[in-house]
Amino acid sequence: MNYPFENDTSAVIKKLARKSVRFDKKKNLFCLSAIIVAVAMIMMSLLTVQNIIYQNQKEIEGLHQGIFFDITQDSKEKLLANEEVKSVGLSCNIKTVKENSKELSLIYYDDDMLSLIPAFDGKYPEKASEIAVTDAFFASENKSPEINAIVQLNLDGTLKNYTIVGIYHDKTSNAYPVFVSLEKCRELRGNNLLNGYVWLENADTLTKDEATEILSQISEETGLNNWTVSSYYDYVNTTLSFSNYAVYGVVAAILFLAAALVIYSIFYISVGQKVAEFGQLRTIGASKKQIYKIVLKQGYMLAVPGILIGSIMGTIISYCLQSKGWSVFAFIVSLCGACLFGILLVYISVRKPAKIAANTSPISALKNPVGIVNYRTHKRHRITPVYLAKISFSRNRKKSLLTILSLGLCGVIFFLAASYQSSFNAESMARYWDMKYGDFKISIDLENESENLDALLQKEYFSDYVKRVGDIEGVSNIFTYATVPVDFSTDNDISDSTLMLGYNEKDLASLNAAVLSGNITDDTELVVSDPERIYDVYHWKPQIGDTVTFNFKNHSGKTITKAFKIGAITSSNDGMGGYIFRMPENMLKELAGYDCTYAIEIQAEAEYQEIIEQELKLLVSDNRDVRLQTLQDFIVEHQSDNRAGFTLAYAIAAILWIFAVINQINLTVTNLLSQKQEMGTLKSIGMTNKQLKQAFMMEGLFTTLIALLITAVVGIPGGYAIGIFLKNAGMSTGFVFPVVAFTFFAVAMFMLESLMTILLIHSWKKQSVIAIMRN
Repeated sequence: MNYPFENDTSAVIKKLARKSVRFDKKKNLFCLSAIIVAVAMIMMSLLTVQNIIYQNQKEIEGLHQGIFFDITQDSKEKLLANEEVKSVGLSCNIKTVKENSKELSLIYYDDDMLSLIPAFDGKYPEKASEIAVTDAFFASENKSPEINAIVQLNLDGTLKNYTIVGIYHDKTSNAYPVFVSLEKCRELRGNNLLNGYVWLENADTLTKDEATEILSQISEETGLNNWTVSSYYDYVNTTLSFSNYAVYGVVAAILFLAAALVIYSIFYISVGQKVAEFGQLRTIGASKKQIYKIVLKQGYMLAVPGILIGSIMGTIISYCLQSKGWSVFAFIVSLCGACLFGILLVYISVRKPAKIAANTSPISALKNPVGIVNYRTHKRHRITPVYLAKISFSRNRKKSLLTILSLGLCGVIFFLAASYQSSFNAESMARYWDMKYGDFKISIDLENESENLDALLQKEYFSDYVKRVGDIEGVSNIFTYATVPVDFSTDNDISDSTLMLGYNEKDLASLNAAVLSGNITDDTELVVSDPERIYDVYHWKPQIGDTVTFNFKNHSGKTITKAFKIGAITSSNDGMGGYIFRMPENMLKELAGYDCTYAIEIQAEAEYQEIIEQELKLLVSDNRDVRLQTLQDFIVEHQSDNRAGFTLAYAIAAILWIFAVINQINLTVTNLLSQKQEMGTLKSIGMTNKQLKQAFMMEGLFTTLIALLITAVVGIPGGYAIGIFLKNAGMSTGFVFPVVAFTFFAVAMFMLESLMTILLIHSWKKQSVIAIMRN
């Protein structure tokens, strides 16, 4: 605030700041680069995350709230009669048939379900000879999509002509859904196998518990007892969890620190070089506050274009990563966040150098035009490149420290990323999560809907497979896995659907090693796993002795209700996957009344593996309900799934490396230019260009060596911790030192420093000693 009797010097301050910005082009380039990279990454992160959340919520807006299984068309009218029901759609996933190299999924949708399909041309099948397909179907046949085209398909055991009356435009689909009429659905599956998808009135205002209560009342009124709540309420209010915010906060903090180090270092050096200039301004009457404002104004002048360019770049990158789910609100929020980040970054980075400039006295400034260089008295030494590098490094300690911190931070992050990649072991992960003992696995897909999984398990494929596989030469062992789909409820009125897993002798070692409370004995009825996740999902803390009631179907289709007491609680690392209930396998089979094995693992002798694989392929070739997977299949899958994590870690390291390089270049160039006159004097008394080059290279190598030492001292314990974490999660055998990555990083840093020095020294060769000394 300016009082009436004060002079308004804001225009002068702005003019001086603008002239300084125009003069220091090198400083501008380095600062702009740091601001642009930091703001671009923040803008990209904020916008991408919001777009993903918005897209997920948009996709589930039309999702149903409940499903009633195995109903008829008449049941739909009963459901619609309830005032809480907005609409009902009927569908049926009939079966999958193989046609040439394609797997066709036969589906029935009624009009209500059909209306949910976007980009649909034509009409819905009404006759048994009519079908609707996707664009992907035509693409596989190398034909253009065409209504009323006639194709020959074997959908029911006989090759027949079918007329395509509708096309669903979905070229990205890897599956081949074929929509059939109700008449065809009855031919293939009967009339009582339809699923009713229920939309409730004002569903977005209900909680999951409220929706469950309404569906339960509807079930009692209609007599339709086989129902479940959909996943609508698990996603409709999706927000970032605390752990998500923590991760993004850490990433933002690292970017902020790295960029702030660069900008602070640049302005600190710039202020040191302009001590005489600030002293002159103080001599003619400039106040400390005005000097402070001049330096701060320079930072803001660089912040505006940096934030603008960074926001544009971040938006472009975000669009390339996530082109769906864009909204004006998300863009405005992200832009505000990126602008705030950029302004704070510049203010905090420039504030300290501005204070240093403001506190410069006129007399000291005029006495010491190179303000930040502290020449100390030395005893007589032999002047060598190493000695010159040592005293140059020591007299610019703060500048060197800032560069070392920037390089060290980059090195530590890079080392941690490299440790994550080198320690990760896809085979360990496959052994932990997918195939603990065998080399081959035959299994039913547990992701099937519960009624389909029940039907598949009751076919008891594996009782026959175990016998036939055991007769194959080279098979050394067979391990079985059993499960039953169940509905459970607890004493505190928590209920849900899940899978009950069976355990046997092979699982006892890993289960006992993971026991948190209780004991696993021959009398143990029920084992509960992962109490932390149970509390997060259900807000229920299971205790030893608690009773859990289960409903499941036996072999005859009768629903059995039985309660069991919790005998033991294990951690999530019990080696049996992500489902929360375990029971002795023999007890599980006895209760179900059939062999509920869903998978077998086959352990093979090494020399017979290729032969056994061919035998197993032949064994399951005529069964579409099971799949054969090898250990190598799981290894490749986990390598692919974790590639994104490796990319992200290295991307963060690369961004930090850009900041470190900017700081390193700035320090090297500034040192060389500030000592140019000094080097000219040394050349005049006989020092050669080669010795000068060695002196400056040694100074740069000191900085790089210390940064690498920090990388090793901090990075190795951090990498070891990552290795232990991965080992506990079943993703590694322990810490593996990233020799190749660390060597590459060290060589790159040394080469960069050497190249910069050589290029700058080479530019001096064209100048005479007198010209260098005059500069």
